[in-house]
Amino acid sequence: MTYEDWLIRATSRRRFLQRAGLLTAAVGATPAFLSACGGDDDEAADGGGEGGGGVPKASGRVDFLSWEGYDLPAPLKPWRRKNDVEVKASYIGNHNDIQAKLKAGRGGGFDIITYYQGYKPLYSQLQILEPLDEEKIPNLSGLLPYFAGDEGNFWVDEDGTRTGVPFTWGSFGITYDSEATSELPSWYDLLDPKLKGKVGMVDDFVGNWTLGARINGLKVDELDEAGYQKVRKLLLDLARQTRGVSASYGDLTTQFVNGDVVAAWTGWAAVNQFAKDAGKDTIKTSLPKEGSSSFCDAYAIPPGADNADTVYSWINESIDPVVNARAAEFLVGGVTVKGAIDELNKATASLYPYDRLDELLDQAPLFNNPPVESDQYKTFEELQRAWEEIKSEAET
Repeated sequence: MTYEDWLIRATSRRRFLQRAGLLTAAVGATPAFLSACGGDDDEAADGGGEGGGGVPKASGRVDFLSWEGYDLPAPLKPWRRKNDVEVKASYIGNHNDIQAKLKAGRGGGFDIITYYQGYKPLYSQLQILEPLDEEKIPNLSGLLPYFAGDEGNFWVDEDGTRTGVPFTWGSFGITYDSEATSELPSWYDLLDPKLKGKVGMVDDFVGNWTLGARINGLKVDELDEAGYQKVRKLLLDLARQTRGVSASYGDLTTQFVNGDVVAAWTGWAAVNQFAKDAGKDTIKTSLPKEGSSSFCDAYAIPPGADNADTVYSWINESIDPVVNARAAEFLVGGVTVKGAIDELNKATASLYPYDRLDELLDQAPLFNNPPVESDQYKTFEELQRAWEEIKSEAET
């Protein structure tokens, strides 16, 4: 199986939502908790469009290529309506869709894409990220310090060139049922024999390897043979604590709601809300003492975009405080804008400790994906194959 074939298993939160049906129903709830967002979507800020502060005037059609929901249909509706913008969306099933379509036509006629931060090295190598003109995105000044900087060169290259604008993020933790178990302070508590058959685990090999490396003090993109063996043993031991690896976070949520699991590896704070909307309000997520890992998605412009002015307006609007808050509520994620925190509804605001954000992201940092090719470190394909072996061995 090639690297490209297995990109369909990569760590996109949108993919998990799609597979679980959570884009249209959160285990029977309203789409992405819109009912909790408060009022009609027209209450969101309708944004500029006239080019305030250097923002180009928005108009015409935008060709969008990314996950369903990342076009922010409700949060950006007032902006689209005011500027008479039409969005032609092409939704992807995996990250390979972006690469294949952009590589085929050096842009393929698309105006805006998104990328998960782990793909930045690959996308840079493939030259499918255009430099962004920061003067056309004045709302960058409102980004939280972590997302405004050049952390990991995920959005800003070493030479200062910006290639992306982060608009949503989240962190892993131990998700647990507080009615059935106390908070687990360590990831290794999931290996307690008393939890045999009661631990949940999602089929996300990049996320699993990234987190396994992290709590062993390693980086998944720099995993040598010795580190690989340590992480492999941990993942195998964890997989053997389950009754089977879940296909998605939707499946994991159902297991929590039904009482089939009481704690989960690579838990996610959004599961708290998914379960609550399904009628179970005892699901919580905590950060273990060994730390964890986080993920973030950014908007970007591919080569060949023919309506870049409108894309700049779109990106600027997406990091308006009110719109960014509505986007976080829709995506059940974190905000990247300072002013958005006070605009969040209570449920979404409670997902992450914004008063200790730097501390959280220090304990649960962002990482690159495993390398495509390497003579020194384990590659994306090698870790994928190892994950399939782990799942098979855990069943025996």
